[in-house]
Amino acid sequence: MKRVVSFLLCLMTASLITGCAAAQNAPKGKLIYCSYSETRVAGLGKSYCELIADTDSIPKVHVVLDHDCMYAPERSATYEVDASLAAQFKDALEKNKVYELNGYYVEENITGGTIYRIYMEYDSGEKINARWYGHDISPDAEAAYGLIYSLFAPWRSQAEAIGVPSDPDSINN
Repeated sequence: MKRVVSFLLCLMTASLITGCAAAQNAPKGKLIYCSYSETRVAGLGKSYCELIADTDSIPKVHVVLDHDCMYAPERSATYEVDASLAAQFKDALEKNKVYELNGYYVEENITGGTIYRIYMEYDSGEKINARWYGHDISPDAEAAYGLIYSLFAPWRSQAEAIGVPSDPDSINN
């Protein structure tokens, strides 16, 4: 029995080391998608912002506020942005090593709260995904979320200020 436990511990340690080593390299290629979301439990809805910078379309930032919220109407807006924005986002994400959070996942058994998620995709096929819900959260995850939130702040502020009704086909500049 001791051998089995030792083997399993070694296997888990090796997996953890391999997973961390893979997560240490910055993604290659162009950033084609970046988002953050906050899903509030108890009917308080979900809000998110996303940069969509596919190579075959005009780059845009899409903002959705209070989706499925029982207490506020959903608002959304889409803004066309300059193609250089994806490179600016990528530089900030890379400088702050957000890619090191790939695979970060915490789900504590708590009542109430908010589920946070950050997600990125690159034209190389690489994806960065982190999600957490709880009190004991990595300061690096909180800092990465704050960074991404701040990158989207100008568009989120515009959507909040004008109270855009939900219309995913509208494009505002």
